[in-house]
Amino acid sequence: MNTAINYKQIAKITGILLLGLFLGWLFFSGSAPDQPENMDQHVEDAHTNEQGEIIYTCSMHPSVRQSEPGNCPICGMELIPAGDTGSSDEEDPYELTMTPAAVKLAEIQTTEVTRGSATKTVRMPGKIAVDETMTSSITALFPGRIEDLYVDFTGQYVSRGEPLASIYSSKLVTAQRELIEAAKHKENNPTLYNAAKRKLKLWELSDRQIQQIEQSGEVQNEMNITAPKSGYVLSRNVSREDYVQEGTLMYEIANLSRLWVIFQAYENDLAGLSEGDNVSFTVNAYPGETFTAEVTYIDPVLSESKRTVSVRAEVQNPENRLKPQMLAEGVIKSNLSSSGDKLLVPKSAVLWTGERSVVYVKKPNTNQPTFEFREVVLGARVGDQYVIKSGLQAGEKVVTNGNFKLDSAAQLSGKASMMNQNPDGTKPAGHDHGSMEMESARPDTPKHQHPEHLSSLVNHYLTIKKGLADDNFKQAKQAMQNVAQEVTQSDAMNNHPEHSEMHSQHHTAMVNAIKAGSDASDLNQMRRAFASISDNLLKALENQGYSEDDLYLQYCPMAQDGNGAYWVSNQKTISNPYMGQKMPSCGELKGKIKPNS
Repeated sequence: MNTAINYKQIAKITGILLLGLFLGWLFFSGSAPDQPENMDQHVEDAHTNEQGEIIYTCSMHPSVRQSEPGNCPICGMELIPAGDTGSSDEEDPYELTMTPAAVKLAEIQTTEVTRGSATKTVRMPGKIAVDETMTSSITALFPGRIEDLYVDFTGQYVSRGEPLASIYSSKLVTAQRELIEAAKHKENNPTLYNAAKRKLKLWELSDRQIQQIEQSGEVQNEMNITAPKSGYVLSRNVSREDYVQEGTLMYEIANLSRLWVIFQAYENDLAGLSEGDNVSFTVNAYPGETFTAEVTYIDPVLSESKRTVSVRAEVQNPENRLKPQMLAEGVIKSNLSSSGDKLLVPKSAVLWTGERSVVYVKKPNTNQPTFEFREVVLGARVGDQYVIKSGLQAGEKVVTNGNFKLDSAAQLSGKASMMNQNPDGTKPAGHDHGSMEMESARPDTPKHQHPEHLSSLVNHYLTIKKGLADDNFKQAKQAMQNVAQEVTQSDAMNNHPEHSEMHSQHHTAMVNAIKAGSDASDLNQMRRAFASISDNLLKALENQGYSEDDLYLQYCPMAQDGNGAYWVSNQKTISNPYMGQKMPSCGELKGKIKPNS
């Protein structure tokens, strides 16, 4: 029996065992410390569910989470993987961080805040009128009968001193005889003589005419009425053989070498307008030609019905090309920068929420795009920009496109937003439509009760909303005209002594918005007016309360060119008045309007 040991075979087996142990250590060692503490953390980091499936969400509605790709059930947008939304756990409640992919998807654009001259361009409709200081009225200074007319049609040009008509007057004949007799005894009775001459002068007889009567000793039965100024006859009120009394208006003459242009400026365009400004205007009679006039007067009283102020400008018209009653379109540029430059931002950067104005500022030098929610105080609007009084600095970048999508994401994340001024969860002061409970800001603030008016207003409003949702322009237009009449009839109510100045401003804003809707020529114009009407109706409901049927606050982030808009409905089901039949179910329920108790 061969018992010799095969050392070569033993060495081979030992090497294989050592190699296996080394590979096992290489594959399995060190993995345990890196494992998540629990499966939930792993699912969250990988943006998958417990089955390992990818979670899809909406970039505009992060609350939507589905395990399959598709379209958002709220707005219809295509769902994306949850990891691409840019959601993060930043601590600052006034900041929102997004990934570059989410920024691109939301089409966010920024513009730098600049300083510049705040030049406001105001466009004003107007009409050419006669310069009242260049007109003359010829009236009868004594009673008599018109014997002849030398100027017998309107529009005729007359020169100064040219006879217009001849008149016979028994009183004039008597006055001439008194002069002739007084002249015979003027040395003995100069007082009587001077009184006779003064009487004829008051009747506008010239010294030459009086001297001729005195020297000839003959009475003139007829006396010519002459033009006191050169100009065009605007009106003729007498005919041959007419009897006139003292003070009867016979002719009206105007010199048209200088004219007035009466423009109508809306009250929000008055800032910066002043006398002495130059205004350029055009008329339909001369296409492509621009005329220049100087502002000489601004009416101190606002027209209550038109909500405009008359702005009067003077224009030279030596060739009489411009005619009174021509319609004009004026443009005036006024500089609001009385001292230094102003801070300016595009109007698209500003989001409105009740009495607050907010912007989103892109923070510099961050690893991922980060946007800060910030309130600003606005000055006047100048063209497509707003003057910023406080809240921003030159050089900062504000979001000018996609800002409402940012605000929607911030609101859903519980951060500071238009509807959540205080991200710690407390209800912000003012008009908080997001957490709509319709309670007064102060418990002791009385609510003004006008239930019949408000109920009728809401009914008309709901009809407008239905017409817009159905793309029915005719129905919406008719309801808009009805609500215009309803609001106009409430002017007396608006002047209630308990109503604050802010309430009056809301009422005026409602009237202006309804007027714009009544004048709308298409659905787009009417929907823009409807957004303003909805905002002011919410303020009315908050101020007055509502005890009729249930009302609901609804919101669409895609309305108004992506800026979002609210509306009031009497149904929970979404029927979007801003999108119509194109996207009827786009929107979300924000809350129920609490009835007045």
